[in-house]
Amino acid sequence: MEELLNRLGVDINVNFSFIFLTLIWVRVLTMSTMIPFLFGKPVPGHVKVGLSIVLALYAYPHLVPAQPPELSSNVLFIIILYLKEAFYGFIIGFTVSIFFYAFQCVGQMIDNQRGVSIARILIPQLGQQGSISGLFLFQLALVLYLAMGGHLVFLDTFYMSYKQLPILAFPTAGPGMLSLLDLLANMSGMIFAISLQLAGPVIIAILMADIILGLANRISPQINVCEMGFNVKGYTGILLLAVSITMIGGQVVKFTNIANQGAAKAVWYLEGHADPVPEEEAGPEEGLRKPGEDIPEVITQ
Repeated sequence: MEELLNRLGVDINVNFSFIFLTLIWVRVLTMSTMIPFLFGKPVPGHVKVGLSIVLALYAYPHLVPAQPPELSSNVLFIIILYLKEAFYGFIIGFTVSIFFYAFQCVGQMIDNQRGVSIARILIPQLGQQGSISGLFLFQLALVLYLAMGGHLVFLDTFYMSYKQLPILAFPTAGPGMLSLLDLLANMSGMIFAISLQLAGPVIIAILMADIILGLANRISPQINVCEMGFNVKGYTGILLLAVSITMIGGQVVKFTNIANQGAAKAVWYLEGHADPVPEEEAGPEEGLRKPGEDIPEVITQ
């Protein structure tokens, strides 16, 4: 193949170009399978592969070196390069996608308290079933994220990662890896914090409704509290969700911005950087004069 291209006047290293392009494609494909706003589960596999190749071809002319270096003939070395690119794509995609699952979790908590968690509906982007409110908040987060241009910020961060994390280089095993693990742990823990914060008002309102229904049952046992509870808690949850929708929308914008910042931080940590350790200011030792303190007068007799 290479000899044929040379006869046609095209000077190109076919083996290197193919390996380099597929390395770019692996990072793109792994990232795109993680985030829900590029490709979803209903998208056929051949469409995902084709579009990810298009995205890789877009980045190829900007990344390919003018003088291709010699790649090792060791097959294990090349396999490790592919695994490294898959790892990069997974980390970058995970830091952004995790917040969309947080808002789905909010809806599931609300529906669980309302007593309608048994009602399930398909979430197209995930290819799995979820609660009604969970699907609504998940789609709301996607729409607001795309409307505010969050996907453009993310794609800019992702393509810049090819400059910060070169294709043919390996990550630096240093303090940045510990900071990366700490970042992933904090972002995973924020799922529960976001869920409790946003679902808290609805849960408290439904709890108060349960208390009132319990008191009504004690006062008048003839009331069918069980049947009434389904209607009261169902309507209370929907009413509180509708009242707080603007607050939830503001939190979607806030946390999706944090998600984009998390992706940029993850790339920075993979470069080998780490957060600076704050220096503790040592106070004056006991018995010594503090700075700015006047020297006491010595009284002699």
